[in-house]
Amino acid sequence: MTFAFGHLIGAWIVGKGYELISKKKIHRYGWFFLLLGGVLPDIDYLFEWILSSSSHRTFTHSLTFVLLVFITLFIISLFIKEKEIKKLTFFLCLGMLVHIFIDFISLQGIPLFWPLNYYYSIFGVTLGKIGPSMINATTEFMRTSLKLAILDMGLGTIWIFYLWFSKKIDF
Repeated sequence: MTFAFGHLIGAWIVGKGYELISKKKIHRYGWFFLLLGGVLPDIDYLFEWILSSSSHRTFTHSLTFVLLVFITLFIISLFIKEKEIKKLTFFLCLGMLVHIFIDFISLQGIPLFWPLNYYYSIFGVTLGKIGPSMINATTEFMRTSLKLAILDMGLGTIWIFYLWFSKKIDF
Protein backbone atom coordinates (compact mmCIF):
# COMPACT_ATOMS: atom_id res chain seq x y z
CA MET A 1 0.00 0.00 0.00
CA THR A 2 1.38 3.38 -0.99
CA PHE A 3 0.72 6.34 1.27
CA ALA A 4 0.85 10.05 0.45
CA PHE A 5 4.63 10.39 0.35
CA GLY A 6 4.93 7.63 -2.24
CA HIS A 7 2.35 9.32 -4.43
CA LEU A 8 4.00 12.72 -3.99
CA ILE A 9 7.37 11.28 -4.94
CA GLY A 10 5.84 9.57 -7.98
CA ALA A 11 4.30 12.86 -9.13
CA TRP A 12 7.60 14.66 -8.47
CA ILE A 13 9.54 12.14 -10.58
CA VAL A 14 7.08 12.54 -13.46
CA GLY A 15 7.32 16.33 -13.12
CA LYS A 16 11.11 16.20 -13.29
CA GLY A 17 10.84 13.92 -16.32
CA TYR A 18 8.46 16.40 -17.95
CA GLU A 19 10.96 19.21 -17.35
CA LEU A 20 13.81 17.14 -18.76
CA ILE A 21 11.94 16.11 -21.91
CA SER A 22 10.21 19.43 -22.61
CA LYS A 23 13.23 21.50 -21.53
CA LYS A 24 10.78 23.81 -19.70
CA LYS A 25 10.63 24.49 -15.98
CA ILE A 26 7.30 23.83 -14.33
CA HIS A 27 5.99 27.00 -12.65
CA ARG A 28 5.39 26.78 -8.90
CA TYR A 29 1.61 26.65 -9.37
CA GLY A 30 2.10 23.86 -11.88
CA TRP A 31 4.05 21.95 -9.23
CA PHE A 32 1.32 22.64 -6.68
CA PHE A 33 -1.37 21.16 -8.93
CA LEU A 34 0.81 18.23 -10.03
CA LEU A 35 1.47 17.27 -6.39
CA LEU A 36 -2.14 17.91 -5.42
CA GLY A 37 -3.23 15.58 -8.21
CA GLY A 38 -0.76 13.03 -6.89
CA VAL A 39 -2.71 12.69 -3.64
CA LEU A 40 -6.22 13.80 -4.68
CA PRO A 41 -7.59 10.31 -5.47
CA ASP A 42 -7.03 9.35 -1.82
CA ILE A 43 -9.62 11.90 -0.74
CA ASP A 44 -11.89 8.86 -0.58
CA TYR A 45 -10.11 7.95 2.68
CA LEU A 46 -11.87 10.90 4.29
CA PHE A 47 -15.26 9.70 3.08
CA GLU A 48 -14.45 6.19 4.31
CA TRP A 49 -13.45 7.50 7.71
CA ILE A 50 -16.36 9.93 8.13
CA LEU A 51 -19.09 7.70 6.67
CA SER A 52 -17.71 4.36 7.93
CA SER A 53 -18.07 2.97 4.43
CA SER A 54 -15.80 0.96 2.19
CA SER A 55 -15.14 3.58 -0.46
CA HIS A 56 -11.34 3.56 -0.86
CA ARG A 57 -10.13 2.69 -4.35
CA THR A 58 -13.47 3.14 -5.98
CA PHE A 59 -14.64 6.16 -8.02
CA THR A 60 -11.69 8.46 -7.25
CA HIS A 61 -9.22 5.82 -8.44
CA SER A 62 -10.69 5.56 -11.93
CA LEU A 63 -10.22 7.16 -15.32
CA THR A 64 -13.86 8.22 -14.95
CA PHE A 65 -12.88 10.52 -12.06
CA VAL A 66 -9.92 11.99 -13.95
CA LEU A 67 -12.11 12.60 -17.00
CA LEU A 68 -14.84 14.22 -14.87
CA VAL A 69 -12.31 16.55 -13.19
CA PHE A 70 -10.79 17.40 -16.59
CA ILE A 71 -14.17 18.18 -18.20
CA THR A 72 -15.30 20.25 -15.20
CA LEU A 73 -12.13 22.35 -15.19
CA PHE A 74 -12.16 22.67 -18.98
CA ILE A 75 -15.72 24.05 -18.87
CA ILE A 76 -14.71 26.47 -16.11
CA SER A 77 -11.76 27.60 -18.25
CA LEU A 78 -14.15 28.48 -21.08
CA PHE A 79 -15.89 31.01 -18.85
CA ILE A 80 -12.82 32.38 -17.10
CA LYS A 81 -10.73 32.61 -20.30
CA GLU A 82 -7.46 32.24 -18.44
CA LYS A 83 -4.71 30.31 -20.25
CA GLU A 84 -3.08 29.24 -16.99
CA ILE A 85 -6.15 27.22 -15.99
CA LYS A 86 -5.59 24.85 -18.91
CA LYS A 87 -1.97 24.28 -17.86
CA LEU A 88 -2.95 23.78 -14.23
CA THR A 89 -5.70 21.37 -15.29
CA PHE A 90 -3.09 19.42 -17.25
CA PHE A 91 -0.80 19.16 -14.22
CA LEU A 92 -3.64 18.24 -11.83
CA CYS A 93 -4.85 15.47 -14.14
CA LEU A 94 -1.28 14.28 -14.76
CA GLY A 95 -0.76 13.95 -11.00
CA MET A 96 -4.00 12.00 -10.70
CA LEU A 97 -2.91 9.65 -13.50
CA VAL A 98 0.42 9.10 -11.73
CA HIS A 99 -1.48 8.19 -8.55
CA ILE A 100 -3.69 5.76 -10.45
CA PHE A 101 -0.65 4.17 -12.14
CA ILE A 102 1.13 3.68 -8.80
CA ASP A 103 -1.97 1.99 -7.36
CA PHE A 104 -2.27 -0.06 -10.57
CA ILE A 105 1.03 -1.77 -9.76
CA SER A 106 -0.31 -2.98 -6.39
CA LEU A 107 -2.03 -6.28 -5.67
CA GLN A 108 -5.40 -4.67 -4.91
CA GLY A 109 -5.63 -2.93 -8.26
CA ILE A 110 -7.99 -0.12 -9.21
CA PRO A 111 -11.42 0.17 -10.85
CA LEU A 112 -9.94 1.75 -13.97
CA PHE A 113 -13.28 1.95 -15.79
CA TRP A 114 -15.59 2.63 -12.83
CA PRO A 115 -18.60 2.07 -12.51
CA LEU A 116 -17.67 -1.32 -13.97
CA ASN A 117 -16.70 -3.51 -11.05
CA TYR A 118 -13.45 -4.84 -12.54
CA TYR A 119 -10.26 -4.09 -10.65
CA TYR A 120 -7.14 -3.88 -12.80
CA SER A 121 -3.59 -4.37 -11.62
CA ILE A 122 -0.37 -5.50 -13.19
CA PHE A 123 -1.19 -8.87 -11.65
CA GLY A 124 -4.40 -9.23 -13.65
CA VAL A 125 -8.08 -8.32 -13.57
CA THR A 126 -10.55 -9.30 -10.87
CA LEU A 127 -14.27 -8.86 -10.48
CA GLY A 128 -14.79 -6.78 -7.35
CA LYS A 129 -12.34 -5.43 -4.82
CA ILE A 130 -9.63 -7.69 -3.44
CA GLY A 131 -6.97 -7.10 -0.89
CA PRO A 132 -4.22 -8.83 0.99
CA SER A 133 -5.27 -11.29 3.67
CA MET A 134 -5.53 -9.62 7.06
CA ILE A 135 -5.12 -12.64 9.34
CA ASN A 136 -6.30 -11.87 12.87
CA ALA A 137 -7.08 -8.28 11.93
CA THR A 138 -9.59 -6.76 14.30
CA THR A 139 -11.96 -3.94 13.54
CA GLU A 140 -9.95 -1.73 15.88
CA PHE A 141 -6.73 -2.58 14.03
CA MET A 142 -8.35 -1.67 10.72
CA ARG A 143 -9.68 1.62 12.11
CA THR A 144 -6.26 2.47 13.50
CA SER A 145 -4.61 1.65 10.16
CA LEU A 146 -7.06 3.86 8.34
CA LYS A 147 -6.53 6.74 10.75
CA LEU A 148 -2.75 6.42 10.39
CA ALA A 149 -3.05 6.46 6.61
CA ILE A 150 -5.15 9.62 6.76
CA LEU A 151 -2.73 11.21 9.23
CA ASP A 152 0.22 10.33 6.95
CA MET A 153 -1.57 11.76 3.95
CA GLY A 154 -2.53 14.97 5.73
CA LEU A 155 0.70 15.70 7.56
CA GLY A 156 2.94 14.72 4.66
CA THR A 157 0.98 16.83 2.22
CA ILE A 158 0.81 19.83 4.55
CA TRP A 159 4.55 19.62 5.26
CA ILE A 160 5.59 19.39 1.59
CA PHE A 161 3.29 22.24 0.61
CA TYR A 162 4.50 24.37 3.55
CA LEU A 163 8.12 23.89 2.47
CA TRP A 164 7.19 24.68 -1.11
CA PHE A 165 5.14 27.80 -0.32
CA SER A 166 7.80 29.14 2.04
CA LYS A 167 10.36 28.57 -0.76
CA LYS A 168 12.47 26.28 1.41
CA ILE A 169 12.39 23.67 -1.33
CA ASP A 170 12.30 24.05 -5.07
CA PHE A 171 11.37 21.43 -7.57
